[in-house]
Amino acid sequence: MKLIKIVLATIIVTISSCKSTQISREAAYYDYEVQFIRTGAEGTELIKVFSYGDNEKDCIDASKLNAIRAVLFKGIPGSGLLKPMITEIGAEEKYKNFFDEFLKPGGKYLNYVALSTDGAIDAKDRLRVGSKLKIGIALSIQKANLRKELEAANIIKTLSSGF
Repeated sequence: MKLIKIVLATIIVTISSCKSTQISREAAYYDYEVQFIRTGAEGTELIKVFSYGDNEKDCIDASKLNAIRAVLFKGIPGSGLLKPMITEIGAEEKYKNFFDEFLKPGGKYLNYVALSTDGAIDAKDRLRVGSKLKIGIALSIQKANLRKELEAANIIKTLSSGF
């Protein structure tokens, strides 16, 4: 009987310590998924980005930033941007002044990303995760123009400069 009480107490303690983890703002900033949809006209890529936020607007804003960060630093699996535009190790820190300004809220990065729909979000791309909302947003990235911006800032080499 004493053994049963010990086992039950252990089970209760174990279950009560298994809380669902909530996503912090910092984690949500880096926690996103990107899916390639298709290559568009005039140097654009259409992708879907799943980001977290407190509400729909936060998710859309985070998705735009995350899309640019993925193109710059991660690459997009299955697309013409399989490798990131910036391959230099430590480039984000090396060009910190540029990226702090470029990626700030309302920053210049917004010139290179746009919603690819009328803003409607498919119900299957909307999910509640703990206290956060996770939404998938289809976005168009102007990769050719973004490349020109990075070349002009001497962050990446021009395609004509060779390797």
